[in-house]
Amino acid sequence: MNFLMFQLPTRAALVAFAVLPTLGLAQIPGEWKYTIATDLASVPVDMRVNFPTVSFAVCRTAADFASGRAFALQTLASSDARCESKNINIVAGVRGQASRVSLDYACDDGKTLAGRARAVVAPKRFVVALESSYRPAVSGVETIHQTMEARYVGDCKRAPDADEIKVQ
Repeated sequence: MNFLMFQLPTRAALVAFAVLPTLGLAQIPGEWKYTIATDLASVPVDMRVNFPTVSFAVCRTAADFASGRAFALQTLASSDARCESKNINIVAGVRGQASRVSLDYACDDGKTLAGRARAVVAPKRFVVALESSYRPAVSGVETIHQTMEARYVGDCKRAPDADEIKVQ
């Protein structure tokens, strides 16, 4: 499928790309629970308290998945304006393979934090590896690695973009 897309004229390629979510990237709109955890190996012991595991639930629409917004760095459900995502690449899985998503992000126009995200995506679950660089380093921490996991939990119980965060 991907090989054929490169041979199509530009307009046809865009139409084919728009269809991809229904082929292999068919997440279910509804309530999704996110958990973001930091790999503390590269974080000084006295700084680890600043990197707690964070969980939140958010109502996701089909448009959130199709645009890649659901896989972007999430500090709050409504935070995408602060940490803008660019270069979103969605590759739908074929024949039972997981879909893949990658994107770049920059918080405060890249003045405070910038990074890259890579996700493995299934219809009711996805895992995103985040590699973020602080600009400038914060208390000696330049780069952190985080994992953002999300799973579908059912119908929406809150409005899209409602913020509710729990620190673990």
